[in-house]
Amino acid sequence: DIESRTIRFIGDASQRIAEDHLRILRFFRFFAYYGSGRPDADGLRASARAKDRLSTLSGERVWGETKKLLAAPDPSRALLWMRQAGVLTEILPESEKWGIDGIHPLVAAEAALGWTPDPLLRLAAIVPPDAERLTAMAKRLRFSNADAAKLAVWASAPAIPDEVTDVGFDRLLYRNGAAGMVARVKLALSSARAAAEGDPMAMRKSARLSVLLKRAEGYVKPVFPIAGADVLSAGVPAGKRVGEILKQIEDFWVERNFNPDRAALAARLDEIVKQSS
Repeated sequence: DIESRTIRFIGDASQRIAEDHLRILRFFRFFAYYGSGRPDADGLRASARAKDRLSTLSGERVWGETKKLLAAPDPSRALLWMRQAGVLTEILPESEKWGIDGIHPLVAAEAALGWTPDPLLRLAAIVPPDAERLTAMAKRLRFSNADAAKLAVWASAPAIPDEVTDVGFDRLLYRNGAAGMVARVKLALSSARAAAEGDPMAMRKSARLSVLLKRAEGYVKPVFPIAGADVLSAGVPAGKRVGEILKQIEDFWVERNFNPDRAALAARLDEIVKQSS
């Protein structure tokens, strides 16, 4: 119904769903984009009754429809009703214990801070950052290589320590890459903003995370000035030991805030070679 913005199935809801079980997800997607209030009761009941039939659909179809839903201006209410009906757990069991509390603060932060809505970041807000489980989820839902890689980068990025310094954060950026850390900071910042009203600690955390987000978005990874060829030139035979020494020198460089130049690192390389000979 256009005036009341009620999303209904045409005819009998159960019959329409039986014809194509993907219509369950389309029902919630249309509600996310156009609905108001609560979903049509008949459609909601029919969707809940047939939710187990979603497992008969291909992963591509399920993810394609879910991704479109997550791209809605605000998918929060649709996800809530999907959860109530058991549909969300059916297609994203990873979300069951994690919950969907993170989605509304993220949508609010997007609107307030001018972030471009990202269906994958919204997905990240409702599933645990467990790389193994999310790899399995991406395989089950037949994610594109690009979507799977993007989710894996986020899942493997570490949480942001509360008292992280700028230097410490730069190390996290170097070790984990900016993309995953940007996603991590955005999720943490959206949660902190939601809790900030009347909470001075959350307000301070929100302000700090805003600074870290700018740092991550403008990050340019420093180039490690030593390569395997340098280790070989120092007299180390080709083999596993070359990589081990290279990592030692890189760790030395990172721990000193990327300050030692090539000459200083070459001197460190000579020390390591002498000690191990």
